[in-house]
Amino acid sequence: MKLEKIDFFSPPIVVVAILAFLIMGYIGSFNYRFEDPLNPEVILTILFSCLIFAVGTIAIKYKIQIEDVKEIDFLSENILLILVSIALVLQILNLVLIGGIPLFNSVLKSNATTNIWRIAYPLFLIMINILLAKYYDKKYLLLVVLGALIFGLNGYRTSVLGILGSTFITIYYLDKISKKLGIIFVAVIAIVIMAIGYIASQSIATQHWTLNPLELVFYRAAFTLEVFEKIIPLGASTHGHVLSLIFSSGSPRTFIGEHVLHYTVCLTSTLFGPVYLDFGLIGLTIQMLVMGIFLELIYKLKKGIGVGIYSIIVTHTLIWIETGPTDIMIWFLYLLGLILIAINFNYIWFLYLLGLILIAINFNYIKLNKN
Repeated sequence: MKLEKIDFFSPPIVVVAILAFLIMGYIGSFNYRFEDPLNPEVILTILFSCLIFAVGTIAIKYKIQIEDVKEIDFLSENILLILVSIALVLQILNLVLIGGIPLFNSVLKSNATTNIWRIAYPLFLIMINILLAKYYDKKYLLLVVLGALIFGLNGYRTSVLGILGSTFITIYYLDKISKKLGIIFVAVIAIVIMAIGYIASQSIATQHWTLNPLELVFYRAAFTLEVFEKIIPLGASTHGHVLSLIFSSGSPRTFIGEHVLHYTVCLTSTLFGPVYLDFGLIGLTIQMLVMGIFLELIYKLKKGIGVGIYSIIVTHTLIWIETGPTDIMIWFLYLLGLILIAINFNYIWFLYLLGLILIAINFNYIKLNKN
């Protein structure tokens, strides 16, 4: 197969990224503070998850063919530019109200994800990708860089990766980027992400890191997979509580830290950890199958603003490989994909089903709190 014919960002990229993360974590578990390499059960569980995800994508790929994607045409170029600008202003206001730059202060970083940020980040992410998908112009790439810088001051790598990664995939599918520029762009993303992670780690007063930026990447992968290793014996022990916290005002990552390590710490637990802790192997199987089906459906709808929506969703799915699907704000981005599917397939019952699921989750959360 010729290199030019390979679609590098089709749904199978998730499997490739999972395997790469697993390899990095396995290497990291040997080289740093871990006494033993990853348990074979962790490796087999992750390989099983990749297989189930692939089954989902293949089933949809050959069973459903879409010839005419419905174009959604209600956002003008000026409106999109205004909304992008509003998002940037909101994030600047957020930094002012916080009282400093969280990237250089771990205390400020812990309070950086305010309600203003929760509005500003998804607004910018969605509108900049739709703007590029519908009205591509090279000058709009300056807005991408500006957004990455402003949101990067929060000190979270995922925000920067979400912006740079999704916009890169958007312009990739618009065929507006050469191979040379693409390689440079990917290299810049990697360097920026490592730099933010390293700077943020050095700003934590209670920790003293001796690892360089590249070593820190392998260490983080190993540590996150070690957390998943500790989750496996506890499979299905929380009975949906993590899921209920995602769709409420709780902190699922902190709860996972308390439940798994027995002290208060905010943990990333891989794409597989939260669902495994809640529902065990059965839950993990369902999650990976649904994700495979869902991503393949959105991939088939990547036309017009669908390009931007697919880019956002696949980027954050890749981010979830480390962090885990524990952010309600990112699930909102998945909702955009669900709406796109409903419009194109006339499956309006998808939306009703989603509503019922959210009601059930919140009812379960209230019930757990009463008990």
